[in-house]
Amino acid sequence: MVLRVIIKCLWGLFIAGVAVLAIVLMLIGFNLKHVAAVYSNVMSGKNSLEQSLHLAQSADFAGANRSADEAVQSFTTAVKAVESIRLGPIAYIKIFAAYKTDARHLVSAGKSLSEAMDAATSYGSGLGDIIAAKGGTTFSKLPIEERRRILETVYTADASLYEVKEKLTVSLAEIEAISSFKWFGPLSARLEELKDKLGEGQRTLEEASPLTRLLPAMLGYPKTSRYLMILQNSDELRPTGGFIGTYGIIQTKDGDFERFETHDIYHLDMPVKDKISIVPPAPLKQYLGVDKWYMRDANWSPDYPTAAQEILRFYKMENAALPKPDPINDFDGVIAITPELITDLMQLTGPITVEGETYTPQNFVDLLQYKVERGYVQLGVSSWQRKEVVGEIAKLIKERLLDLPLGRWPEMINLISNNVARKNILLYSNDQALQTLIKEQGWSGEVRHDWGDYLMVVDANMAALKTDAVMDRQIEYSLEEGNDNLKARLVVRYSHNGGFDWKTTRYRTYTRVYVPAGSRLINASGFSQGEVAVAQELGKTYFGAFLSVEPGQIGQLVFEYELPSEILSNMRKFNNYRLTIQKQPGKHLSRLAVDLAFKNKIKSYSPANFYSTASEASRLRANGDLTIDRSFFINF
Repeated sequence: MVLRVIIKCLWGLFIAGVAVLAIVLMLIGFNLKHVAAVYSNVMSGKNSLEQSLHLAQSADFAGANRSADEAVQSFTTAVKAVESIRLGPIAYIKIFAAYKTDARHLVSAGKSLSEAMDAATSYGSGLGDIIAAKGGTTFSKLPIEERRRILETVYTADASLYEVKEKLTVSLAEIEAISSFKWFGPLSARLEELKDKLGEGQRTLEEASPLTRLLPAMLGYPKTSRYLMILQNSDELRPTGGFIGTYGIIQTKDGDFERFETHDIYHLDMPVKDKISIVPPAPLKQYLGVDKWYMRDANWSPDYPTAAQEILRFYKMENAALPKPDPINDFDGVIAITPELITDLMQLTGPITVEGETYTPQNFVDLLQYKVERGYVQLGVSSWQRKEVVGEIAKLIKERLLDLPLGRWPEMINLISNNVARKNILLYSNDQALQTLIKEQGWSGEVRHDWGDYLMVVDANMAALKTDAVMDRQIEYSLEEGNDNLKARLVVRYSHNGGFDWKTTRYRTYTRVYVPAGSRLINASGFSQGEVAVAQELGKTYFGAFLSVEPGQIGQLVFEYELPSEILSNMRKFNNYRLTIQKQPGKHLSRLAVDLAFKNKIKSYSPANFYSTASEASRLRANGDLTIDRSFFINF
């Protein structure tokens, strides 16, 4: 009896299953034309997108835009076809409903991606028409109206790039919402690959967008721009990158350099030495032996916006005191560069020949320093005119860069971006909107105010000639968590690899170590004379000490200190720790070693690469360099 009931139930389920299968087959049949429409339009859209990308890479933006339009149309039709599919009763079967939902996500992602490509190529076609029409024409050879047209196109790009970024964000969100296809390995892998590329596209746009706002402003569009340029010699290290040996005046309008010249800093400082009397910071007075403060030493603050404002103040004051003041006394901002930028730019321009000497990336720094420090005597050049060669080199590099074919400008922009990251270029603008942009991109050279632990070691060459060129530096930072405190130990090691000659001597540095505000110095050693200064500045506590190192010797400064209690309490409250280590512009550091020991086990950390290892459950060690700012983040 029971067996009959079971058989009857199974027979009923079988009949029901057959009925469901019949309904499914019938619905698929009814929707076959919609499914076919989805497939054909998705494939058509995919092919159009690929064609658009290929044409864009070939700088055929007009053709790329047409293909992108076709892709938008195909995916729009595919979206409508998906919506036309009617599942009927099988909509209650989760897998079928999920497939339809994910199909909608997939075609919508394609539509948004096509719209992003359409917006990007539409913008690019405006600029591309000019470039294509001029072929290999250089920017300097373009008529002024053409330059203005290019700068206007770049200047108005921000809205277009924002639209592209928003479309990419929508496309990425649609792809991330797809879940039911994950079981199918090949498709899942392609979706992950697409997500990575979309993320890369977003990052590229984030990098490009600021340039579209900054580049026109610096090239004099939509109004004339005036910038004070300072050349910092990193072989004579100072807080923002090096000694200010040369300054320049740049005036641009509609992409044309109406004025581009450089001058020896002493042409500004010396004529006013009896007219200006400003007391210098105490370390400059004590270890550099100066009683008055001039523009050449104005970059004393390691915070570049602060230093730039000080430089502008000194220029305005000293220029006004000159017998014949320069008519330009107000600037839109200050650009600081180091010799590393020049040597990199020579990779684009090729060697530069001035006064019978050929300068290359390999010999530029040494040859130029010899010319302006010693060689000018043999040439019969007066000491007052010895740095005119700097201006000639700068002008030739500027002309060579402007003479680059327009197609090589992306290469130049990428090179400059890399130098900005390494702080070989520092930017400051009096325009608050531009300065905010510069700050957001990390181009301002300011002392950062990230939450958590912080470290910046700032050296200042104190009458040690160009000895920084032969100094090898290492930083070792260790931290240990106690029951009720965080104790830090910093070792800054200096190896002198030079001797006594016209360019190098014993190394003399006044070093300031910037740490979180409220840190308490426990012990310090290794300094050569005086006492260790402890002060508050720029929202930080700093320890300042003087060190002298003889040729062939090794010196080191050691600071042991306790971090403020709020860093420990926040670390335990939120179960994480962050350390920011800032690079001083112009400084070359051969090794950065970090050793962090905690009480709790480390759950995850970044950066997770072979430089960082958590060989012990509660300890992180990292070894690397400090060519750019470094950050470490740990979760417990």
